[in-house]
Amino acid sequence: MDFKTTGACTGCGACVKDCPMVVLELKDGRPQARAGREEMCIGCQHCVAVCPTGASVLNGVGAADCTSVDEGRNPVDRLLKSRRSIRQFVPEDLPRAEIDAMLETLKYIPTGCNIRHLTYKVVSGRAQMEACKNKVVELLKAKHEGLPDFLKGTLISVLKHPETDPFFRSAPHLLIVVGDPKAVTPQYDCVAACAYFDLLVQASGVGTCWGGFLKIILDSVPEAADIFGIPRDAPCYAMMFGRSAVTYARGVNRANGTKIEYI
Repeated sequence: MDFKTTGACTGCGACVKDCPMVVLELKDGRPQARAGREEMCIGCQHCVAVCPTGASVLNGVGAADCTSVDEGRNPVDRLLKSRRSIRQFVPEDLPRAEIDAMLETLKYIPTGCNIRHLTYKVVSGRAQMEACKNKVVELLKAKHEGLPDFLKGTLISVLKHPETDPFFRSAPHLLIVVGDPKAVTPQYDCVAACAYFDLLVQASGVGTCWGGFLKIILDSVPEAADIFGIPRDAPCYAMMFGRSAVTYARGVNRANGTKIEYI
């Protein structure tokens, strides 16, 4: 990675705080890459998007190269270009009525062959989330020797720094979409439901973050499913959500984000 800042940097630390891989640090009042962690950068450009003065530059991409939060042909286009994975949440729980309204709309998403087999399980508040996280950590400690290296390393970091929560990002809520293994496309339906939920709630000002860590945990330690009341053989995917504690000044640059081929 190549991270630098321009003279507009105020040393506010927003880029450091929002880096999902803890690649950046403040040193002498300026953000810089941590020695030895440069290869951990995933190129998400959160450091560029969050900088209030547009001072961050990652791999040659600066504020002038990014999309505006208002750029787009229509509201959906603007949302897709400006949405961010949120990993900083305010501590308050969302009102139950607001969550219920989200899930009511989610009943209308498509599923393979229109088999309406999905179950939406919701961890309903921060206290419940904290209890679930603690149970997950205790289970991982018990299964430590058999964990894949990536998960083992993250667990060690959590045990050294218990105030951190890379697994659930201290979110107040968690949606787990559970499918019926006998359905036609159960795993794809779970992921599609999360994608629809992601856009639905971000359009309403609620932040989301895909729960990839939980999927890794469930695949590595099937007993973790019991903590959330999920059948161990059921396909599922998850998403954290809650009010965002961070505001992004701009979108990112995805000029080389994909390949497009016409047949």
